[in-house]
Amino acid sequence: MNINKKKLGIIGAISIISVILISVFIFTQIGPYDKNNKKDIVVEIPQGATTSTISDILYKNKLIKNKTMFKISVKLSNKAQHFKAGKYLFNQTYSNKEIIEDISSGKIYNDGIKITIPEGSTSKEIVSILVGQKLGNEESYENLISNPKEFYNQFKFLKEEDITSLEGFLYPSTYYFDENASEKEVLSVMLSQFNKVYTDKLRDRQKELKMTIEQVVNLASIVEKEAVLDEDRPIIASVFYNRLKIGMPLQSDATIQYIFKERKKIVTYKDLEIDSPYNSYKNKGLPPTPIASPGIKSIEATLYPEKTEYLYFVAKMDGGNNYSTNYEDHLKYVKEYKDERDRLNKEK
Repeated sequence: MNINKKKLGIIGAISIISVILISVFIFTQIGPYDKNNKKDIVVEIPQGATTSTISDILYKNKLIKNKTMFKISVKLSNKAQHFKAGKYLFNQTYSNKEIIEDISSGKIYNDGIKITIPEGSTSKEIVSILVGQKLGNEESYENLISNPKEFYNQFKFLKEEDITSLEGFLYPSTYYFDENASEKEVLSVMLSQFNKVYTDKLRDRQKELKMTIEQVVNLASIVEKEAVLDEDRPIIASVFYNRLKIGMPLQSDATIQYIFKERKKIVTYKDLEIDSPYNSYKNKGLPPTPIASPGIKSIEATLYPEKTEYLYFVAKMDGGNNYSTNYEDHLKYVKEYKDERDRLNKEK
């Protein structure tokens, strides 16, 4: 009886030791490759890479010790479906868990020339920013922007009705470009971002409204230029829809501004007489192309406008707008704005 107890004790001790050894082994295999080496290592995870492919890349770059254990770690984390392609900056102090967390959260490493395109930028302004950072040639950009066919193989949406220019489709965001990137590569990145932001849900909504993608972006670009506060965007969109519905010109100063090479401080009554297809005081309907690159909030406001009967709006000094359904009330709000502006100017 005592012998059996001793045997059981020995077996139990061996089992405990085995569990400890296995645990230590697992820990060493999923822990840092070298906790003392903080030298940066940049790896690129390609689009559509499997867990097996990623483990190969990491193992080759000496960031993980064991490919099988890494794949097990990924499976246990349940984050494989969230992995994002791109460049990542690691070092050998990273554990499997930390690497998985970065790749699944899209903590992408950005190098190259940083370019920020503000919402509401025109294509000319975008080109000016790019050329100003020594990223390409102005003439090459202009030729590509006026010729969407150059991008048909990459972006099917450009083949849709009425798109004659890339104006409006160069999505405003912050980008990082290789200094040797071609003009076409740069524009392709911006078009790709637009294609990503303009989701299937938005496309379905566009179809519900019986609009083309060009019409949505065109109207959204005007909303973008007219709005200051986000909460005004859906209301401004409703004003323009109401005007289009009754055959009333859009009468947007933003489209007049698009005619000029440089933005004017004030649009004058004389400017409203300019003979141009972008003069939305003289011409009904949308202008020939979008007039700027709208952000997602203006695109959503255009696809999901407020339901109103407003036909007019005028700015307030706080950045918002006063809205009205008739011209008489509109004139009152215009006078209020001018009086308040004059009063503030006198106090300066």
